[in-house]
Amino acid sequence: MTAAPTAHVKDVLEEGFDAEVLARSHEVPVVVDFWAPWCGPCRVLGPVLEREVAALDGRVELVKVNTDAAPSLSAQYEIRGIPAVKAFRNGAVVSEFVGAQPAEVVRKWLATLAPAPELTQLEAAEQAVRAGDRAAAEPPLRALVARAETSPETDRLVGARALAALARRLLDGHDAAGAEPIVARLEARGDAELAASLRARLNLHAAAGAAGGRAAAEAAVARDPNDREARYGLASALAADGEIERALEQFLDLAASARKPRGDDARLAMLAIFDALGSDHPLARDFRRRLQIVT
Repeated sequence: MTAAPTAHVKDVLEEGFDAEVLARSHEVPVVVDFWAPWCGPCRVLGPVLEREVAALDGRVELVKVNTDAAPSLSAQYEIRGIPAVKAFRNGAVVSEFVGAQPAEVVRKWLATLAPAPELTQLEAAEQAVRAGDRAAAEPPLRALVARAETSPETDRLVGARALAALARRLLDGHDAAGAEPIVARLEARGDAELAASLRARLNLHAAAGAAGGRAAAEAAVARDPNDREARYGLASALAADGEIERALEQFLDLAASARKPRGDDARLAMLAIFDALGSDHPLARDFRRRLQIVT
């Protein structure tokens, strides 16, 4: 049984394969169903594939190739059993399976090729957060967070990450008061791993406030350079003000004596800063190495 042609499902012969699959896959993932009219499992799988691809509304396209009519393609792609399903992206096979599969398996397999629109939107917003582009990051993140409250599917896919990314953006913009309730929501949801480094960054802002701000902390350290509490307050204030390298230097010296007051707190503060910077940031690489040496 051949597919009823639609915008996203079509039958292709050998001469059209390069254009309809290889070239097209540079624009959208293309799934190729290698099948034959005499193949029972093919007749089972075909409608499932067509239905699930149609549900994706253009995020994936399906091409049907009759192996009896396309022996060269069957040889080129080493089709030894059918139905054989191969996913193409940028002109190459990126995923495949053989044999009839239940609809749920097909749906999950297709989802790896065509992320939900919310996930694509989230990834773009997360990239904007890393680039420090507040205008590009905050509106979509707030929209995703609001959508997650009313859509269980959105919540499952992106809710926690959207909350975490929005909290990071606010902390990067020195808005600890705005980030606090968002981090609290993450914690209430049970997303402890995502919330931990954000809570640690909030604690830095709290410590800076408890020290009376940067000027007061600097004055306290000037009076007594051995006052570890004052030095922790100063390091926290520096971090809150975005002077990350100076803050890390202060924290590193405190972390070298983990058993003394604020020693372990300093180590945790450094880990939170590393997370905020990203593992590839030069400061994160340098100070992570130095932290390993002294602790």
